[in-house]
Amino acid sequence: MSYQSAIHKKPELLSPASNLECFFAAMEYGADAVYFGLKQFSARAGAQNFTLEEASSAVAYAHKHGKKAYIALNTLIKTKELANLVDILPALEEIQPDALIIQDLGLFYLLRSQFPNFPLHASTQMVIHNLAGVQQVEKMGFKRVVLARELSINEIRNITQHSSIEIEVFIHGALCYSYSGLCLFSSMQGGRSGNRGRCAQPCRMLYESNSDGNGYFFSMKDLHTLSLVNDLMAAGIHSFKIEGRMKSPEYVATVTNAYRKAIDRNLESVAGTNQQLKTVFGRQLTHSYLIANTPKKTNDSTAKPSDIVNPAYPANIGVFAGKVIDSQKGRLTIKASVGIGVRDLLQVFDIQGRNPELLPVRNIQVKGRNVFHIRAKTVATINSFKQYPRGTDIYLVSSQTLKETFSAKIPKKLPHKKIPVYLQIGIGQQGIEITGKIFHTVFSHAYDLKLEIGKEKIIKREEIEECFSRLGNTQFELMNISIDISQNYFIPLSVLNTIRRDYFQKLSEGWEKDKTERQRKITAWIRQEHKKVADTSERLQLTGNQQENIILSLKIDNLHYLNSAPIEEIDKVYITLPLSATDKQLFGAVIKYHNKIVFSLPFIMRDNDIENVAYSAIKQNIRDLMTLGFRQFQVSNLGALPLFNGEKIQLFADYPLYCVNPLSISALKTLGISEYTHSPEDDFDNMRTLINVGTNTIIYQDTPLFISESCIWANMKNKCPGTNKCSFKQITVENEFKDRFITLNKNCKTIVINEKPFSLIHLCSALQRHGQRNFRIDLCYKDYSPAMVRDIFTNIKNKIPVHNATTGNFKRQLW
Repeated sequence: MSYQSAIHKKPELLSPASNLECFFAAMEYGADAVYFGLKQFSARAGAQNFTLEEASSAVAYAHKHGKKAYIALNTLIKTKELANLVDILPALEEIQPDALIIQDLGLFYLLRSQFPNFPLHASTQMVIHNLAGVQQVEKMGFKRVVLARELSINEIRNITQHSSIEIEVFIHGALCYSYSGLCLFSSMQGGRSGNRGRCAQPCRMLYESNSDGNGYFFSMKDLHTLSLVNDLMAAGIHSFKIEGRMKSPEYVATVTNAYRKAIDRNLESVAGTNQQLKTVFGRQLTHSYLIANTPKKTNDSTAKPSDIVNPAYPANIGVFAGKVIDSQKGRLTIKASVGIGVRDLLQVFDIQGRNPELLPVRNIQVKGRNVFHIRAKTVATINSFKQYPRGTDIYLVSSQTLKETFSAKIPKKLPHKKIPVYLQIGIGQQGIEITGKIFHTVFSHAYDLKLEIGKEKIIKREEIEECFSRLGNTQFELMNISIDISQNYFIPLSVLNTIRRDYFQKLSEGWEKDKTERQRKITAWIRQEHKKVADTSERLQLTGNQQENIILSLKIDNLHYLNSAPIEEIDKVYITLPLSATDKQLFGAVIKYHNKIVFSLPFIMRDNDIENVAYSAIKQNIRDLMTLGFRQFQVSNLGALPLFNGEKIQLFADYPLYCVNPLSISALKTLGISEYTHSPEDDFDNMRTLINVGTNTIIYQDTPLFISESCIWANMKNKCPGTNKCSFKQITVENEFKDRFITLNKNCKTIVINEKPFSLIHLCSALQRHGQRNFRIDLCYKDYSPAMVRDIFTNIKNKIPVHNATTGNFKRQLW
């Protein structure tokens, strides 16, 4: 449907802010709403972020100007950090942001139980990527969902047409190689968790391949959808989101301004605007997965984009500014492709397009005369600290003119958001009774007065309302007042003013006392919830034989492994779906283990995907399996839950339904899940706070560090033949620290695993001493020989460390 042939509701334009300067840049240049994080629990911990006082001022300013402000608390929250939330959430209740953006299911459970009035947005970190997932979070009470960035416009349109929840989609900015929320690379390699806002960006590192030289094989280009705005509007998206909570104020202003004009249909020059966007921050640009990118040489609709990664350079390139015509000591001559001015910053690449050097512009000469600025197509001489070969490319990465054009100032006076008060005033012969309501709390106070009927003058309702509206520098704001006067009394205004001051002083004291008491009750409630999910009395009693204290389960993606595993010693066997053709042939042999078998659903089940892993295909798999009598299933995403509505089955949660605090376990229980899995990125100190009879701990695994729709092979070869002709199986890459990783094709997704397995086999005893009984071995992704399988179980039996394995964050702290 074309833009001209339909009437579209304008979407909300949502801009990022890392500080107040960015916030006001967004406000000034056309944002309808701004999102930002606090000093804690922000998925961009490296950003400056907001104090509670700054957040209060930002929300107050936004609301005064008819705009919205959302606060991101979108990280996983460890058990010991729940106490900090008890301090922060009441303060946020006073600030009244328009929504909280969250990832952690424990935070969801806490908010719904104790702060039910907060509107909630499901973060893209929750990996909601299909219609069922959207419908599930809508059912859970979320107001909005931020979709995974891997979806196409067609998939997004299908979701908006079949759900009533608000849909938010990223339209501009940096992209993650992995599905956001499923990236464990930074965490497992260095302890800096992307799920906790501390990603070290291993996707932007240089890697050496065993077949195609070196390159930045995982470095995604930046999302840019200026030319797709009309199509995105036609898809029915509620909110257009700009990425950039680590970016500068001029970036926020320039990008916001560009998309504001595009949405309003008054973008005058697309080329000029694109030049501005590249100048403020510009990796190479991509439409990402939003539109089909089927190569001309194939009609296969399953072909992947092959130009979504820039293997040559991972950072800001800027806008092409010209080529070197001549270079001498201290000077270089160029023919400019864009305007360049003194105090701008250029970037000069080598002939291979790598190893850039920054070149501050301090002096420009045209025909021997000094100038401050040159236009495009001008030949000019610029200062240089070295010589460059003729033809060298030069890029503009910072423009002083652009900074001055898109500058924004912070107002000198920034009032905080005030607490709304609803008053009821009753006036009778014996005095005045005032009842004030703040959120969930009611404060009443009576003032004994002998009131007389007015003869010449009576108090008017308007005078009472005006008196109680004068709250000055108090923390309160009168939202509504109801006045009941039984007779025409006379009350001096001086008396009313005294009563007002006294009442609001008592209200302030009562509110602070109530907050303290409420925090105490919430803290006690959290302790009680923790006790319920991690009660030692529920754990199985330990025997003298530690080996008897292990309840062992096995997860496999190849049924052949059962031939080498001691199946009689295994409590549960998790079998991943979809079954391969070989697995289907062997399936009859595993029916005898019927009661042990749990079928594990894929992490990703797209509505439009290759045939065997599409949501509809998995749905049919499950129906077939339930017909055969199987009733145990493992899920890894909220979108899987609707597959089992009304069915009498037992559900288990794998680790992508993250539980790093006890409230997350409570949340999963309310969703009908009986057992959960420790995250492999968790640390020992936190894991031991979560142990109960339903806890499972992975002690051997080739942990998927990246799960990506971007095919490394297609990007290396600059082509994708489609699934029917694809020969890509795996490629080994090595980083600058000589760490080696295996990239695999798994159902047309790139899975990256460490060459070294993750193993806690020799550390089981530490968890056993705290009551842990359930341990799991994962044999997925790699090809395991019978000898390898037998060796793993031998190591478990004898508590022998696995050779050349990693322990993730188990011995160090998860950051």
